[in-house]
Amino acid sequence: MVTLARSKLKVHGGSRRWMLSRLSAGLAALGLGPAAGRAGTDDLKPVPLSDVARVDAAGGEGWLARDHGGRIWQVLEDGQTRQLAEGLAPEGALDVSHGRIAGRGADGRLWVRSDGAAASAVQRSAARLSPHGGLCGLPLAVIGLVDQDGQARLARFEPDAQGQWQIVARSEEAVLPDAQPVLADLDGRGDGGHLAVLAGPDRQRYPHAVLGDDIEATRVLWLERHSLKPLRSLQLQAPEVFEDRQLRPWRLPDGRAGLVTMRSGPLGAQLAVVAASRQEAVSLQVAMAGPPIGTRNRWMSAASVDPASEELWAVHTPHIGGVLHRYVARGGQLAAERVASGLSNHRLDARDLDVTARIGRWLLLPSQNWRQLQIFDLQGRAVVSSLDLQATVQQLVAAPGGRAVAVLTSRGLSIYRRP
Repeated sequence: MVTLARSKLKVHGGSRRWMLSRLSAGLAALGLGPAAGRAGTDDLKPVPLSDVARVDAAGGEGWLARDHGGRIWQVLEDGQTRQLAEGLAPEGALDVSHGRIAGRGADGRLWVRSDGAAASAVQRSAARLSPHGGLCGLPLAVIGLVDQDGQARLARFEPDAQGQWQIVARSEEAVLPDAQPVLADLDGRGDGGHLAVLAGPDRQRYPHAVLGDDIEATRVLWLERHSLKPLRSLQLQAPEVFEDRQLRPWRLPDGRAGLVTMRSGPLGAQLAVVAASRQEAVSLQVAMAGPPIGTRNRWMSAASVDPASEELWAVHTPHIGGVLHRYVARGGQLAAERVASGLSNHRLDARDLDVTARIGRWLLLPSQNWRQLQIFDLQGRAVVSSLDLQATVQQLVAAPGGRAVAVLTSRGLSIYRRP
């Protein structure tokens, strides 16, 4: 059940219009307002694929779907499908960029297929990828994670003359074994950016273990994309950790490029934004943060971060009540506003940290029991409709054009378009 969170009503300049808009949003969230409603199953278009294990956004239009047999399919927004290739691991990272699809093969090695190539024309690496590590595509390379002496390292893969992908550089420091590297231009160089990644894996500082394993990050590294040598870094002091596996680009109000993550400690998790230090040329800093959640071993998950938006959204305690919060910059920090409860965007022990999708002004989230799809109006700050799925949500993936969402449930794959 989705309920509007309680808040104190404040009159700004005696604005009757403001009070009425907040009342309308509250009624909508409770399912009582004119905007609230129950969406019908006709809003979901089934996709004629069986045994779908995972869905990812495609580079141009629609999605890429993998089945448990390792086959990969192109899925268009009208529901048409076409098999592209096979031999992929059914789960794990997929990168779709620079005219190719890169993933982890069923044999554990890097698997690369160029656009337009025959289904059998797949290139591989000799080295195996870390099973849960992310991938980041570059124009002439693919960045992945490999194991070295029992630790995960970032590796740059490039193809040789025979088309086999070889490691040409590795990071010196260990990274989180399921980290998702991301390109970020933290110095404003305008050179395409370099690689930010969560690092400093630690099992002792914060024994919470709700994100797939008991290893948490204590560092953020920003590495030169060719050599993987450090450009800047940030080290958290004990007992704090980054309880996360990915960094999400977001523009700070002062114009700096930032990276949104979750920092956790004795007072639980808090939304934090990491950016380049203005005082030290080789350092990163937590440039802005929201209030901590208040209790140890309470976590939050950022929801569909839009790099260009002035707002951030996060679900607090997605496993216990699931309260959606809106964050805005205020006084050099992030101020949090509680807007709705009964939602979720993360399953306990899962590595998918944000099961939400954004299309226009609407944010799609699962209900607490994961059997309803809630449509939240980001402008009106209210749940405006709910869709009964009769099955548990597995993934929500927005198409690149932002017009439709792939809804993967335990019963199969469907496409949702906002009426």
